[in-house]
Amino acid sequence: MAEDERLREALLELQLLRAREAKSLSATRMLLECLEAYSSARTPADALNSIFVSLRDRIGAEFTVLGEIAQDGALVIAASDDPACLGLRLAPPFDLAARPRDIMDLALLGAWHGPWDIARYSALQCAPLQTDGRRHALLAFRSGPQPFPKGSLQLVERLAGLALRALQGSEIATENKLLAAAIQGSSSGFAIADATDTARPLIYVNSAFERLSGYGAEEVLGQNCRFLSAEPPDSAERERLRAAVQANGSGQFLLRNRRKSGDLFWNELTLFPVENEAGEVVNLVATQTDVSARVEAAAERDRTRAQMARALTATEDAFLVLEPGNVVVFANKATREIFCAPDVDWAVGSTFDANWAAYLAACEDLPGRVTSLLETPDLAALAQLPKGREIDLPDGHTIPIRASAFADGGLVLSATDVTPMKMAQRLLSQRLAAIEAARDGIAVTDGDGRLTFLNRAASQLLGFPSPARALGRPWHDRYDGPSRSANQEPFDMTLERTEDGVTRTHEVTGTVLDSGGTVIVFRDITDRLEYETREAELKQGLRQLQRQDATAQLTAGIAHDFNNLLSAINGSATLIGLEEHLTDTLKAHVNRISTAGTQAARLVNRLLDIGARHEAVGSFNLRAAIADIPALVEPSLPDSIALRMDASEGGLTLSGDPGSLSQAIVNLVLNARDAIGNRAGRIDLRISAVTGQCGAEIQVGELRPQARYARIDVSDTGAGIAADQLVAVFEPYFSTKGRHGTGLGLAMVSLQAQAVGGAVGIASAPGSGTTVSVFWPVTSPEDIAGSGPTGAGHDLTGQTIILLDDDPEVAAVAAAFLEARGAEVAVCIDPRDAVEAVEDAPEAWSAVVTDYDMPHLTGGDVAERIKRLNPALPVVLVTALARRLSDPRIADGTIDAVLPKPADLDHLSSILSQYHHRSN
Repeated sequence: MAEDERLREALLELQLLRAREAKSLSATRMLLECLEAYSSARTPADALNSIFVSLRDRIGAEFTVLGEIAQDGALVIAASDDPACLGLRLAPPFDLAARPRDIMDLALLGAWHGPWDIARYSALQCAPLQTDGRRHALLAFRSGPQPFPKGSLQLVERLAGLALRALQGSEIATENKLLAAAIQGSSSGFAIADATDTARPLIYVNSAFERLSGYGAEEVLGQNCRFLSAEPPDSAERERLRAAVQANGSGQFLLRNRRKSGDLFWNELTLFPVENEAGEVVNLVATQTDVSARVEAAAERDRTRAQMARALTATEDAFLVLEPGNVVVFANKATREIFCAPDVDWAVGSTFDANWAAYLAACEDLPGRVTSLLETPDLAALAQLPKGREIDLPDGHTIPIRASAFADGGLVLSATDVTPMKMAQRLLSQRLAAIEAARDGIAVTDGDGRLTFLNRAASQLLGFPSPARALGRPWHDRYDGPSRSANQEPFDMTLERTEDGVTRTHEVTGTVLDSGGTVIVFRDITDRLEYETREAELKQGLRQLQRQDATAQLTAGIAHDFNNLLSAINGSATLIGLEEHLTDTLKAHVNRISTAGTQAARLVNRLLDIGARHEAVGSFNLRAAIADIPALVEPSLPDSIALRMDASEGGLTLSGDPGSLSQAIVNLVLNARDAIGNRAGRIDLRISAVTGQCGAEIQVGELRPQARYARIDVSDTGAGIAADQLVAVFEPYFSTKGRHGTGLGLAMVSLQAQAVGGAVGIASAPGSGTTVSVFWPVTSPEDIAGSGPTGAGHDLTGQTIILLDDDPEVAAVAAAFLEARGAEVAVCIDPRDAVEAVEDAPEAWSAVVTDYDMPHLTGGDVAERIKRLNPALPVVLVTALARRLSDPRIADGTIDAVLPKPADLDHLSSILSQYHHRSN
């Protein structure tokens, strides 16, 4: 029993072994059949197709492809049993190169991406392989419910390498076939020599070689091609070719060859080696081209170029010769210098466009502009212009360019650098224009002093109607005095010339020329001398007025302080005199004190008069003051300027000195003349009567609203004054005339007007002329200080008075005197306290007595604020500056009375008593 079991087991193992051997035998037989079909194929393409047929017949593959795996994992199909899919990209849902795969159900892996429908196949076998760093894969597909037979994946893997080798062989065969067709059909001669044989015999020549040499292939194969050479044995080019052949090297050569017919031709030969897989040179390939025409043309071009070079080397003009196609045949040195083209440098054989592009690129750093003519030069259009075209280069040079066309389409271009000539012409033109535009006369004379050239200014200064009428005339005869001979040395003199009764002073300067003539400059200095004289007079007057102003300010300050002391002294003496039980001796002392105080007050008034402007003293008739104005100014006015005067309201009586007003008007008229200059124009002088409320715009001084003034307007038709200069024209030494002006005229006018309590205004705009308005006060018989009866014993009982003075002693004396008359007095040292007291009780006060010059507020300010609070409250101003004040609030009724310091306290009490009686 046991032996039967062993027998059965042995039989079973034998059966399994036989089945395994049978399976292996079947796979081997199948592989051998595939190899037999592969090896019997005549071409690589047939061998590759045998692989696809074997897979279809042996394993039932319905669709087989071989392709390269791209970087993104897609398969690019290079070969297939279905030609329609060649070149397609298939992107599988798995990595094809990872490992061999036998996939029974493709649907489980996911969708394929690509133009080929893979969904119709159910099973896949994939065999990847890699050679020379490139990845490939052989894929076999089948449809239906049955998978691939067992063991078929092994067959696919073994056939994959054969398929790839067949594919590579097919590609090489295709390339070789294409290359052979190209060589055979080429117009250049091809010759291939065996490099492994030291004799280098020819093994192949194409049809073009046969036509080029005149020999048939059967005549040259097996021979070395040196039999074609007509070069001398020691030719350098032939030696270079021989060395390259022996070294199996490469190179390009130009050789003189001989055809079978004996004709010579120039052969351009290119040599290169061909290596086998081991890197050994096995063949030498030579391409040959007949370049006889080109060589002969180049030789002819070289001869032409040499001839032109010899002819044009010495010239400074640029010459450029172009052959058809705008190829440079010749360019001389001047062309390279004027149109610098780095790297290309107008080399023979280069194109005009390449050189011009290099030139434009080099122009980017130049200061000038690249014009459109330079950007896109039209050579054909230039050749149609007989005189060419003048252009400005970016480097500042001016170049006329001309072009001429050859019959064969070539061009010759020439250019001349005329920059020095243009600069000389431009400089000469500028100098002539400058000379003609000069205000000074400029002339040139010969050795005898006769005029050979003069500008228009010189002809006018010398009295000639035009420069042409002066030529050949002696210049020195045009001046007053004895005739002068020609000068042979430099000179500088001042001469006078009288014409039509008018004498002008000229400054004449001469410079001797090497040629014997003289350059003379004539300058009219008449106005300058007049200006200098006028400037000196105005400066003297201004200095005098400034000294008066300084003296007035100094004496005003001294008078103010001294009058405060006198007020205290005189007031104290008055208070002492009120005592009832004084002895005669004390009364005599008090009287002496009062008398001394009164004399001291008069002395202070005399001190004030020392610095006062005396022009404000007196009165005069306006019509009489201006009667001589035309006679004073008309000799200074040219014929081109008319003076018109409207004095219909000239019968006014004005304050001050008539000489001051006359001087101010003359200054304004002469200023108007200067503003008009050499042009024709008009000066208008108008007089009108106005009040301080006329609404005029005032720049200097101020107008009292209720006062009356004579308004003197001086208008001109000159160039006008800019708005930003109107503020400064009244400043001393400021002038809009440059070196011709003193800057003192309007400053003097403003000081003279202010001296009499007047004002000055100005209105002007560029191109619209200028009007200066002077407002001069009209004399009024009224005394603004007022006057009243004086005496003692004025009763001030019941009055409440605010006494304001920043000097406590002065305030105390005045307060004691007023209180002795029965008044109740509130003394304020700070003017703000006085205003606040009235603000608290406007109806509680009978009057306000105030000083003028105080800290924080002036007496005028105090009066103005108090009148706003109680218009009926009297305000009396007591000040040492009573004779100097020009505060408009004194004249318009804001201040009721003005008394000088030291105040007459009896007079003050009399005024206060009168105000009290009026209110009652």
